[in-house]
Amino acid sequence: MSQNCFLDINQASQIASLSKSTILLWESQGRFPRAVRLSKKKRVWLESDLNDWVLKMHLANRNEEESYDD
Repeated sequence: MSQNCFLDINQASQIASLSKSTILLWESQGRFPRAVRLSKKKRVWLESDLNDWVLKMHLANRNEEESYDD
């Protein structure tokens, strides 16, 4: 997929390995990228935003694990 694709909540759930309800909760808490609203009922995420979030979560987890080694 191109980095400039819109992904629906099912696709976002697969990429993030999170349930749909967790995505919506975390989005409302600012812990997950904000969706683009295409209409009242349709929300999508930019694929690059999700990929950036996954990398950020990975790096944060990696840094946390390294701090345990000290």
